[in-house]
Amino acid sequence: MDDFEIDAAQWSFLDHPDRYIKQESGGLRIEPLKRQFDTAKDILARLADGRGVLLADDVGLGKTTVGALVAWAVACQNKRVRIYAPNEVLRRRWAEELEHHVPMLTSLGAHNNRIKPGDVGRLNPGRIQVTTHHALSHGEGQQSTNCDLMIVDEAHRARGEGSAFNKALSKLGDRAKRKLILTATPFSIRLTELEQLLRFAGATQLDAIRHYANEMKRLYTLGEGHDAVAESKRLVRAAKTAIKELQPYLIRHGIDDLLSGEQKHFGAVGSVPWEIATPPASSEDIQLLLRMDRLLQLTPVRKGARRNDPRLHVGWQHLGTELERAAERNANDEDPIVSRHIEEANQALQARHGTAHPKIAAVSEAIRPLLDAGEKVLVFCHHHATAAELLVGLESSLKLENDIPSDPPDAVWRAAWTSVLPETEEQPIKPILDWLCSEGIRRQVAGWLGDPAEAAEPLADQLEEIRPRKSAPSVPTIAESARSLVAALLDTQSTSTLALLRSIAKKERAFGGTSSHFPGRLDDGFRVMGSWGHDGQGVQPETLYTGKADIVLALFNSPFGPDVLVTTDHLSEGVDLHRCCRHLIHYELDPSPVRTLQRNGRIRRVGSWAALTGQPIRYAYPTFGGTRDEKAVEIMRQRINAFGLLLGGVPPLDTDTDAREQSFAEAVLRCTRRGLESLNRKLAVRPNTTVKMPRTRLHR
Repeated sequence: MDDFEIDAAQWSFLDHPDRYIKQESGGLRIEPLKRQFDTAKDILARLADGRGVLLADDVGLGKTTVGALVAWAVACQNKRVRIYAPNEVLRRRWAEELEHHVPMLTSLGAHNNRIKPGDVGRLNPGRIQVTTHHALSHGEGQQSTNCDLMIVDEAHRARGEGSAFNKALSKLGDRAKRKLILTATPFSIRLTELEQLLRFAGATQLDAIRHYANEMKRLYTLGEGHDAVAESKRLVRAAKTAIKELQPYLIRHGIDDLLSGEQKHFGAVGSVPWEIATPPASSEDIQLLLRMDRLLQLTPVRKGARRNDPRLHVGWQHLGTELERAAERNANDEDPIVSRHIEEANQALQARHGTAHPKIAAVSEAIRPLLDAGEKVLVFCHHHATAAELLVGLESSLKLENDIPSDPPDAVWRAAWTSVLPETEEQPIKPILDWLCSEGIRRQVAGWLGDPAEAAEPLADQLEEIRPRKSAPSVPTIAESARSLVAALLDTQSTSTLALLRSIAKKERAFGGTSSHFPGRLDDGFRVMGSWGHDGQGVQPETLYTGKADIVLALFNSPFGPDVLVTTDHLSEGVDLHRCCRHLIHYELDPSPVRTLQRNGRIRRVGSWAALTGQPIRYAYPTFGGTRDEKAVEIMRQRINAFGLLLGGVPPLDTDTDAREQSFAEAVLRCTRRGLESLNRKLAVRPNTTVKMPRTRLHR
């Protein structure tokens, strides 16, 4: 199992990114591609030297592209490659990425039939298996998992020593001769799990890494009475030895450390923070929240159950749900104190009936002028109940203006769209055409055109010439955008989307509206859409789509359809939402800084709307002032500020953190910033360097 012979001459194409990019038509940019090629070469050299590799680039830097290049370089030398993606959506994305590189690598023997999707099974030489964590962790084909290279994507999901995926990695790791591990950031997981991944890659000396992790943990337990300068020197010394220990096995590029020529393709984050002004909680609001906190203490679901539910601070709906549950737990008014609290809280809540939560109202007011300026907005929540209440509020407060005409008539629009869209006999394109000709979309496109032509041919010319959403010349035209949307919806990898389109076409149902179960209708004036799996509790918003996310992603990445997408963290990882959006609002936070960065990475990617339009990316962290929500956001901002410096080694958000401990940690990081930034960059692959390898390398 320990022989791994590879020929460096077979990936000499990695020395010529300029030639490579001339052969492809998928939108690669030369500056990111140079770094990705250099990274792939470095990884291949380490694999040949007998080591595994952790690739821990920042979100959005193209770890999947690097992994695909490495996979093809190995498979085209008659080696077996297995790729484990965390879910079906990312499995399809891997398959798409692999297929994207086939035309440029045919001379090496790359071909689509070398890609083997589905469950784990026997793998022939020269093939690339693309499957999921589930397939590995649930025992599917464990006797046939041998391979030359195992690629594990989003390995930080291997949380918990007792998890099925974690156990599978430990048990089956020796069946792969080499391993490439992709993770959000090296210290985003617990030390024991980081050690496991490093050992999985072949590392044996971990004392310095362990010491550094303990120093980071200690930093957030110190307070007044300690010397910030002395502690900063101590932390830098620990980091220096840890970096040396990490360097043979870990590669990391920070997005803000890239050269300016590459950074421009991702879009710049606005230098001025995007502040959404929210009225602070009134004394009555604070009293209600304190009463709810007391109720949760007096009527716990179980002994030791969590109090201080963050959902209570960002909406009224869940607060009402908790009141009902507290009343059920206090059946027959067994505790008069509890009964009084419930009665008082119900009265306070009834006084707010029909009034949007102040934070929801503030977010709605902040979004409205952006929509008028032609922008799209992405909003993340952590809980379904919060997302549902927010979506209902936005449905009613954000409407498509009624004074936008939809003229000319349907027949003219249909003829114009038919002339600019690709002709196909086999693919179900008619439902897409029906949707583009629906009343709401016609009004939307007419607003972009300003003065739509009354005849089909000149209208088609307008669609080919005019750009959507008041955008820059670098943005595709309306017709080009429509063709891209059609291609995304008809993508053969997205079987759920194709099945729905064919069902609609076969039954001749209208494409817009609830009857087709297709999201993004604008006929009722809705400018918002929600996407998450409904849990069956509470009222389901009208614009919530609970099916697979492929259709939602295609629509939101086009200029057409809803302007606002409200979602939960099921869309915070591994998907693109940047094609037409540069505004992201964290309405409700996940406790982990990693998740916050994953969310931010949805719109800061190569070829982003911000990069195309030359406008900044904007992230907002609105707060309900005077509540735990305000403190949670403050702590998260501090965690994010420290995240890159400490390789992600910051604790999760905890609103009970002592303010003195937090401020002392901030003081230490101010002293260490320059030193830690310099050390972190040592994990990057240096540009313009040549990886020297013999033509044939045999590791014994």
